[in-house]
Amino acid sequence: MKYMFEIASKLESLNLSFALVTIVKTKGIVPRKSGRMVVLPDGSSYGTVGGGDLERNAIKETQLAFKAKENRYISHKLPKGEVEMVIDLVKMNRKLYIIGYGHVGKAIGKLMYDCGYSIHILDREEKVCPYAAAIKIANSWDKLLEGIELDEDCAVVITTHEKEEILKHLDLSKAFYVGFLSSRAGAIKYEPNYFVPMGLDIGAENPEEIAISVAAEILKTENKKSGVSISRDIRKCILVRGCGDLATAVMIRLHNAGYNVLGVDLEKPTQIRRNVSFAEAIYEGEMSVMGVKAKKINNVEERFDLWKDSIIPILVDEKLEKLNEIKPAVIIDAIIAKRNLGTKLDMAPLVIALGPGFEAGVDCHIVIETNRGHSLGQIIKKGRAQDNTGIPGLIMGYGKERVLRSPCKGVFKGVKTFGDIVKKGDVIAYVDETPILATIDGMVRGMLRSNLEVTEGFKVADIDPRGEGIKYNEPSDKARAIAGGVLEAVDSFFNRAM
Repeated sequence: MKYMFEIASKLESLNLSFALVTIVKTKGIVPRKSGRMVVLPDGSSYGTVGGGDLERNAIKETQLAFKAKENRYISHKLPKGEVEMVIDLVKMNRKLYIIGYGHVGKAIGKLMYDCGYSIHILDREEKVCPYAAAIKIANSWDKLLEGIELDEDCAVVITTHEKEEILKHLDLSKAFYVGFLSSRAGAIKYEPNYFVPMGLDIGAENPEEIAISVAAEILKTENKKSGVSISRDIRKCILVRGCGDLATAVMIRLHNAGYNVLGVDLEKPTQIRRNVSFAEAIYEGEMSVMGVKAKKINNVEERFDLWKDSIIPILVDEKLEKLNEIKPAVIIDAIIAKRNLGTKLDMAPLVIALGPGFEAGVDCHIVIETNRGHSLGQIIKKGRAQDNTGIPGLIMGYGKERVLRSPCKGVFKGVKTFGDIVKKGDVIAYVDETPILATIDGMVRGMLRSNLEVTEGFKVADIDPRGEGIKYNEPSDKARAIAGGVLEAVDSFFNRAM
């Protein structure tokens, strides 16, 4: 047992991967009531939990645990008993190969050792490193690199000038990170997935500073993170007022561009293109559009956890009562009410409004044109968007006929749903007992949620005359054009501000 713990101590001191298998419970007749065993990824072991099939099964399960990168609780049945064991992965298999152990290589090695990586040194001259898991010395690159097999748990840094020789003799394709010490001009010579020159741009000059920049880049790559300042990332919060179909297209575009987006809306939103609106999350708890998920939150603190999981938080906050808690860098009014419902220029460093009802420089900093035509999506920094005509943009010659409105006050109930093909005169919904008839042939692309109170003239449905083949479950071309204009304005703002 003492020898086993000495082995474990040595492995841990070199950051080499191993697991500790421990008997925690037994029943009936078993080889041992207690026992521990150190197991390595290759299946070699020290100590014992009872031998025979019991031990072979424990080693097999441990190797599976290494592959899954998670601890396990296992049970092994015997003819007259049962043994339960815990497999605890003490060290994960994170390896750094340093090719060329000079001043920069030493600094990187020390820092990555402290981060939990096992250090593997390859050089053509004698080197000493007390914490290295392995040091290989040879007088030629082919001999030095012979037998080196890299996998997805490996990072490689190459600090020598003889890079072409290394590329000739070493397969780097499986390593998750490959970095070269190089000038900026050297980047064009190598594969685009290599980091040349390696390291984040922090103005590093001496070996210790370079090591910090490289270590951060390795960890960023391993953890699939952006590598930007956490404070900057938090400051890149964008609040979108309204979560209807146009607002949703905007949120998706900003989210996919790496921004932290938060949507706010009414307690009972009344959008009709519900299948492409994040406002549905307020009713259903969550909503996905184009592979992007939005989820309702009840307090603003929850937004951070959702952003971490790449989910857009949706909050009920019609009057922006939580604005001082959120402190967004950008506010986008995407309510599309054709008038200003309370958005002010001083609410955020950048305020953007979609469509008519706003004046850039007075109500907001930027207005985005929402009227179909040549100027759709245009950024307006002074003045207003085109006036609201009250007539929807023409599609196949149809304008106002495309939109159906409530004939009276009452409770709405839909009969048709998204994607249904209808003929002129078909009943598509009711308000109380009064039917609403399709005004044209086409596909239902919008339908108000049932059981909502509506007033006379309230927009309740939308028919697309183009019929079958329309991608009714994706944001429209108009929505995408508007989202593109918003993203351009936001990118421009952050590129100047940051």
